[in-house]
Amino acid sequence: MFGGDPNKVTLFGESAGAASVSMHLLSPKSAPYFQRAIVESGSATVPWALESRQVAIARSVALYEDMRCGNMSKDPQNWDLEKWAPVMEFVDFPWVPVIDGDFLIEQPTTSLKNGNFKVTQLLAGSNREEAIYFIVYQLGDIFPPSDFFVKKDFVKNREDWLRSISNLLPRQMLKAPLALASIIHEYEPTELPIKPSDWLNALDKMLGDLQFTCNVNEIALANSMNGGDTYYYYFTHRATQQTWPEWMGVLHGYEINFIFGEPLNTERFKYTKEEQELSYRFMRYWANFARTGNPNKNPDGTYTADVWPMYTQASMQYINLTVESDYSAGASRIGVGPRRKQCSFWKKLLPNLMAAVGLSYHQTLHHLSAAGYQELISLMIRPWTAFATHCSSFDG
Repeated sequence: MFGGDPNKVTLFGESAGAASVSMHLLSPKSAPYFQRAIVESGSATVPWALESRQVAIARSVALYEDMRCGNMSKDPQNWDLEKWAPVMEFVDFPWVPVIDGDFLIEQPTTSLKNGNFKVTQLLAGSNREEAIYFIVYQLGDIFPPSDFFVKKDFVKNREDWLRSISNLLPRQMLKAPLALASIIHEYEPTELPIKPSDWLNALDKMLGDLQFTCNVNEIALANSMNGGDTYYYYFTHRATQQTWPEWMGVLHGYEINFIFGEPLNTERFKYTKEEQELSYRFMRYWANFARTGNPNKNPDGTYTADVWPMYTQASMQYINLTVESDYSAGASRIGVGPRRKQCSFWKKLLPNLMAAVGLSYHQTLHHLSAAGYQELISLMIRPWTAFATHCSSFDG
């Protein structure tokens, strides 16, 4: 039995979970069954969240044939299996949703643009180094385990950087000269002297903006523009108990530790006092939002000391979630964006440039070759094994 208040249901997801939550926002089938939503580091508009019906059907046909599940009614010659769905990739590739005309009726970007979604109270956000975790797995040849915790100059120069880009961006995007030149122009470091850490940071921000941050911004902005109360956070604190090297920064998924109170488990962890306070802030904001739709409003009717401003088209204000000593050292409590210029590039400038020369940005981004699919497999699947191991730390 449910036992809760059916009029106060909040959907809450991170990464692929955030993409799923946002699909419920887009689906008319789900709208009556929840009131609020929390999306962290993901949304339905990320390149890895959906695939076409053609690809899904071709992959299914190939899988059934490989498993010898009976005579297939479809002639295999009608499906370009070699291009779309080699059997060797099935064990790795996630079976993602398709636009079926029932649960999802149109492209997520179209729904957001036209206001065809559940406008509601939304809490959304992203982390500072969203992509570095995935880059390390994808570019294993330049991140050797023997040097992983002692070395920092993995991407030494522009040649290394360009070679890395060729292994990170979708194949079809790499084949579009205008798109590739624009991306390089947008992200190439310019402040001299350029250090190896600058090249690596540029890779992280390029992939992080494309695959995570700008898509969260997109759904937050759409919800706000259509009248929904929206609150945006940007997580910028690197935890002292972080087991990955310091040069990796504030990784994808590591706000979850604070939301579920890991720093308060003093028997198993040695977080600092101010990290414990940060965890209390996270839990207070998230619980307040689930209860009232406003992260600032406490159960007793009072409000939090640090007021989290509403995210609007005019202000695009977000709360910078970090420890107090960072604020004392000059970090802003309230920011604008985040990544506003870069997200304008991905969501406005680049699509318009490609349309001007007769190319479809959407098809270029999503219509990947088998090799391109394998690249996204590597980026999106492997970390969940480590994530599951990491989450076991919450067990008693």
